[in-house]
Amino acid sequence: VHGENIIRILIMLARALKSSLSPIAFVRQFSSSKGIAVVDLAPYLNENKTQEAAQEIARSFRETGTLIVRDPRMKDQDNNNLLDMMEAYFTSRAEMHYRGQKLPECYPEDGYQHGVTPELIEVARDHKDRITSYQQAHRPVSPTTPIPDKKWRYFWRTGEPRDGANYQFDSKRVIPKDFPKWENTMDIWGRTLMNACYSVAELLALGIGFEKETFSSRMQGATHLLAPTGSDLAKYNQIGDIFAGFHYDLNFITIHGKSRYPGLYVWLRDGTKIPVRVPDGCLLLQSGKQLEYFTGGYIEAGFHEVAFDDAARAAVEKAKKEGRSTWRISSTLFSSIRYDVLLEPLGKFATPDAKRAYPPITAYDPVSYTHLTLPTIYSV
Repeated sequence: VHGENIIRILIMLARALKSSLSPIAFVRQFSSSKGIAVVDLAPYLNENKTQEAAQEIARSFRETGTLIVRDPRMKDQDNNNLLDMMEAYFTSRAEMHYRGQKLPECYPEDGYQHGVTPELIEVARDHKDRITSYQQAHRPVSPTTPIPDKKWRYFWRTGEPRDGANYQFDSKRVIPKDFPKWENTMDIWGRTLMNACYSVAELLALGIGFEKETFSSRMQGATHLLAPTGSDLAKYNQIGDIFAGFHYDLNFITIHGKSRYPGLYVWLRDGTKIPVRVPDGCLLLQSGKQLEYFTGGYIEAGFHEVAFDDAARAAVEKAKKEGRSTWRISSTLFSSIRYDVLLEPLGKFATPDAKRAYPPITAYDPVSYTHLTLPTIYSV
């Protein structure tokens, strides 16, 4: 069955965290005064000024759960090509969906593990306790009882397996027949994002005092998923419309290209809510639960939501005047840890308290997941 192992690792992670973590004070006494770092990867790629960048990446992930990088390997045109294609694809399939037609790339029988997931399917988990712990001004727009997200998604496996990796567990690559440039466009952007993830993983390891390959070696051969989302802003354009309910990601590091529409908000470690504006030519990264596991909570998975706001409304009006699409596309990729890797606090983070809070689990541990679907796994 395609996709089983990546589902196993993420569900085991979710269950372990739910069952083993004692209640915590969600808003910590922690200063996030420096905010989200913007780090240029060029010096690292040229083997120069490594430690300074590494420490800043570690700080940014710890304080904000978020990082922005400039990567000289990234071409804006590649991001634009993907955004253009996904705007056209989601427009086409939404028209079919609204007419009640079957979507050829949709596999609900497989738990939406590959291909397209229509709007109002993905639902974030209940984080009522955390939401109500925030000061009123810093609470998410998302209601305390989660509602279905007003967004579409497409899952596309990217990357190649490590030698000897068993690919029967990976999601299949579904290619829409009416998009001849699909595979090339998706693979180019997927490689770009994975290159950045590997470099950041190496720098992060150095920044927290580990060997450079500590994380990147564990990513080799994993199921990494390019997972662009789309929201129809011609249909959903009321202030407070939720495109991605308040959640964190269960994978290792999530990465996005710059979207054409605003609406992303993140929560810093001290409970401060801030809007994210990605500079031109940059990529946005967010820490996931697998990273939190390895660091025993030193770096936490970053909470975030995407909602329609005043800035999005202004961007829609501008797009209409210019004759551009009003679909909000996020060119997202979930980078993950290989299925056979043991998830547990590493090195100096393996304190008795951390080991109790984050018990060791692997992707290969047996687990029943018949009542779960993919949308509940990556966005929780």
